[in-house]
Amino acid sequence: MPDLTPALAPSPKPVVPPSPPARRLTRRRWRDSRLLIGVLLVLVSVVAGARLFATADRTRAWVVAQADLPAGHVVVAADLTTASAHLGSDTAARYYPGERSSEMVGAMLARPVSAGELVSGADFVRDGVAATRLVPVVVKDGRVPPLSPGDHVDVFVYQRSAVVSANSAQSAGQSVQTAQAASAGSGAEVLVLHDVEFISREVLTGGARSLTLRVPVDSAINAVAASQSERVDVVKLERGSRGEVGGVGPTAVPGFGQ
Repeated sequence: MPDLTPALAPSPKPVVPPSPPARRLTRRRWRDSRLLIGVLLVLVSVVAGARLFATADRTRAWVVAQADLPAGHVVVAADLTTASAHLGSDTAARYYPGERSSEMVGAMLARPVSAGELVSGADFVRDGVAATRLVPVVVKDGRVPPLSPGDHVDVFVYQRSAVVSANSAQSAGQSVQTAQAASAGSGAEVLVLHDVEFISREVLTGGARSLTLRVPVDSAINAVAASQSERVDVVKLERGSRGEVGGVGPTAVPGFGQ
């Protein structure tokens, strides 16, 4: 008996949409506005960073005091050193750069300058600074008090054969007979330098000290002679409320032996 079941019709094929037309990729050109803006931003950042770095590192060596220096001190090379700092143009005009430190040697300070403080032209006395000499004076151990650069001292010399005048003895509060006896026997203490500036010291063999003193030109020979004496005594001067050190006092008094 024949099969009467109807045959299934074949399913139709799915419809495939056509492919879109191909688009060729194009190269970015230098005229692309976004690329130009990015490059410009990078360049601005590099320039700004370089200027900022240069400004932060724009330091210079300036002259500063090596230690505390009193008013009236005559500057020597050892008093000065340099420190790096960044100063504005107006401020920098008042101070000395490191390469000009030699210009201040020999100048007298008009005010005290602290250690590490920048040194300016206004710190110095402009006129009336007398010429001086630096002279070493040898002093035995135990005959010099503690001193700092800038201190002022008197220097006495024991002279074994010195003759003390009656006027010097009377100013010292002693009788003429005592003075004559002392000068004939034990000698005398004589003031050879008054109110001179101590600069530095050097320890010598045997415990002696070589003191470098700044003295007036006319007193340089006294300092040289004192250094050759058997005994030199140094007295530190302490100033009063107005900066005075008092009068010279007697310049020679009877001594009592060495």
